[in-house]
Amino acid sequence: MADVEKRLSYIPSAATLGDAHDHESDDLKKPLDSEFVDSKYEEDSWFAWLVVLAGCIQAMITLGASRSHGVYQEYYVINEFSNSSTASISWIGSVQNTMLNLCGVFVGILSQVYDARIMCAIGSLCMGLSFILASFSTQIWQLVLTQGMLYGSAASFPYILGVTVPLQWIRKRRGLALAVVYMGSGVGGMWISILTRACIDSLGRAWSNRIIGCIMIVMGVGLSPLIISRRPARRPSKIMDFSVVREWRFLFIAAASFFAMGPNTIPYILMPTYVADVLKESGKLGSSIVTIINVSGIFGRFIAGMLSDRFGPINMLILWTLLAAFSQLGIWLPFASVPATIASAALFGVTGASIVGMILNALSHQYGVGRITYISGMVYMVYSLSSLGVVQTTSMMLDTVGHGTDYTWPIVYTGLLLVVSTVILVVFRIKISRKIVFFA
Repeated sequence: MADVEKRLSYIPSAATLGDAHDHESDDLKKPLDSEFVDSKYEEDSWFAWLVVLAGCIQAMITLGASRSHGVYQEYYVINEFSNSSTASISWIGSVQNTMLNLCGVFVGILSQVYDARIMCAIGSLCMGLSFILASFSTQIWQLVLTQGMLYGSAASFPYILGVTVPLQWIRKRRGLALAVVYMGSGVGGMWISILTRACIDSLGRAWSNRIIGCIMIVMGVGLSPLIISRRPARRPSKIMDFSVVREWRFLFIAAASFFAMGPNTIPYILMPTYVADVLKESGKLGSSIVTIINVSGIFGRFIAGMLSDRFGPINMLILWTLLAAFSQLGIWLPFASVPATIASAALFGVTGASIVGMILNALSHQYGVGRITYISGMVYMVYSLSSLGVVQTTSMMLDTVGHGTDYTWPIVYTGLLLVVSTVILVVFRIKISRKIVFFA
């Protein structure tokens, strides 16, 4: 164990890990510690874990709201816009998730110049207002703009900063720290989905939007002062530095992310409607499925974080992505029953919901944390494009091939994308080292 901690305490730079012919920027070649200002609080201190907790709550209200969108999707499909196609309604969630990640690269750029606390507070205020504006929207295109585009763009600030800034404070237990941060999305997805369903049933969809929006503003703005970057705000030599894109390790991680994180939101969106359309169960069970995924994700992220610190994030990514594929192709696809759907949701929650945090952990081990916000932002940009394409493709499959009730091809498509990601990760792992027992 001591040997693993010793290896974890050394985070190599891109120049150390890259090929001899790679040309990384000067910023990427700087030692990790030179990136940070002196602070009365040290790495791995009690204050460092307080920053981690603040990041956890930011993930709870940003990713949690995104992960509970399936409750709104179900309501829109079955009630408010029952005469519209699933594909057109899916634009709300797909645009939301796309903007949430696409804006990550811009958050990374701005974080190099401006105070992370101010950026986080402004983003939290705007994302809450977007949900309040959505309460007055009565057309799909209006919801795409408010609950989709505006929310996703604004939430990107507290989300990206909330999950990357804590990495600057933790060195020895980085996998565990990321697990704690991303556990927030599971906790948030759980109580926000329950609250959303309760508000819709008792007060209506509009008041559900307003209540959730006010909660976002209070919690997001209130905790922004704790999102403290240890890296001083300064104008970089290159505002848009794409040198890392030419590095083979980044390309492998980005490719694996493209195929794994694209289908990451599909079970959250399709399982609630699957329960109603195929299993003929009530909407409350559909909301419970979303809750099951989120609750399972809490434990899955914790387990993934602990095992990543012990065996390496790439090794655990391979196993987790493979199991996520099995949850779709081995459980959900062949067994059209409530127990099988619950089992698939639980297994996907443990594995699939943890993938995004494990990819961020892998990036921090490959490139250090000095510019992790910017580098992860580029990966999230890849993720956003994949998510938009995958969500719309599965919705079109459901409307055309599945005639709105046959979920076979959407499930197969989701599972196969995860299989492709697993293959890419295996090749990446072999390229790093052919040793069976190796921390990667």
